[in-house]
Amino acid sequence: MKMNIRKITSLTALLSFTILALTGIVLYIQPHGRVAYWVNWRLWGLTKPQWDNIHINVALLFLLSISLHIYLNWKVIISYLKHKTSHMRIFNAQFTTALLIITVFVVGTHMGIPPFRWVLQLNESIKKSAVKTYGKPPYGHAELSSMETLAVRMGLDLAKSRRGLEEAGIKFEDEKQNIKEIAVSNDVTPQQVYEAMKSAQETAPGD
Repeated sequence: MKMNIRKITSLTALLSFTILALTGIVLYIQPHGRVAYWVNWRLWGLTKPQWDNIHINVALLFLLSISLHIYLNWKVIISYLKHKTSHMRIFNAQFTTALLIITVFVVGTHMGIPPFRWVLQLNESIKKSAVKTYGKPPYGHAELSSMETLAVRMGLDLAKSRRGLEEAGIKFEDEKQNIKEIAVSNDVTPQQVYEAMKSAQETAPGD
């Protein structure tokens, strides 16, 4: 069966655009990185880094497919820019309108003009609501700190922190192991590791 390159290119561009739109929506509503990493945020089983990676690679596929699409349909595109007299005219009504639309979006976003500002404000509002829902780390990328570093920075007793993890059934190698590694190996979130460390800080009667 003979392959139709034009059809394959067009369909690849269409499908990659669809996935790109979906991942773009997910990136729009997902929590800030510091929150997503701390609570191991997931949507449909995928973490923030996984959604980010899909978005990046599908964006690359879309760029490649749309570039090939332009190449294969170059004559048609050129015909859009021709005047009735068949003379080349880049700034015709159609091109100027398209250029004006994209300029309005770029400049409007840069200057913070409604409704572009509203879109960004809604995005920030959604991300702030995630902080109320999931909580936030004690400091940026706390999940990358070792148990020892986290305990020192948060004023926790290291021996009691160890005991808290042991009581919660969370296994770890030593105080040098970072919180994310401990969380992944125990199938919990960094937030849960931290909460277990804090849980043993109150000195029990008789200690």
